[in-house]
Amino acid sequence: MIPTSEQDEQKEQNIMLITDYIRACVAGATVDGREIPDQAIEDMATTYHPDTYSAKIWPEHIRGIAPDGMFKALGDVVQAKAERIKGGALAGKLALYVKIAPHQDLIAMVRNGQKVHLSIEAQPNFANTGKTYLVGVGVTDSPASLGTGIMKFSTAARSENIFSTPQETPINLPSDSDMTREDFQQLLKPLYTRLGDIEDKLEQQYKAIKKDTDEIISLSMPLPSVETRMRINGYSGHREPHNGGDSDRKRNIY
Repeated sequence: MIPTSEQDEQKEQNIMLITDYIRACVAGATVDGREIPDQAIEDMATTYHPDTYSAKIWPEHIRGIAPDGMFKALGDVVQAKAERIKGGALAGKLALYVKIAPHQDLIAMVRNGQKVHLSIEAQPNFANTGKTYLVGVGVTDSPASLGTGIMKFSTAARSENIFSTPQETPINLPSDSDMTREDFQQLLKPLYTRLGDIEDKLEQQYKAIKKDTDEIISLSMPLPSVETRMRINGYSGHREPHNGGDSDRKRNIY
């Protein structure tokens, strides 16, 4: 029997979403006239690993102070790869693709049509290696790179949804003359086991639905003013557009 804490951990792993590869940036000229080198994309694809340095997902590249604040991390980058685009207006250009593990807040944003594009944070000469490393990803509606993918999340692919085809539980009944109380209890054991499994899966389904319900309720509640939220989260003043300059602390943001 697996201990309860391990069962809970396994349930959490089962419902954690990891996306397919999403196009995060494309080599070449950006919207504002900067250049994303092919070599930078190749470096990020070959060097990125969460154990080396885990790239978090941030709203508009802003890092908040409070863990539950307005600008908290919205997920993690799991994998990265480089691949040339095969069709369309950008065919032949090298692109960086990432798999991400979004938190529930980001999923709610994207379902509401907000912050659906990725915007990478590239650190040149990462840790004196001479290579560019992917140190973070922003979610935005105005990326600098051309050809970024659009995130879409759906509940349809939930693995914990148990409402599928019925499963048979065979029970071999002996003749009435041979039936005893002990025989009957023994016959019911597979049914009890099946009911226990269904109860566990229903609890998992309930938790997943409750999360979505809580998100909807929170979105319908009155929000404090932007000024108040910025003050609560330790953020003040105005931020310049993401241009890869000094305001972005020497990271190249595309």
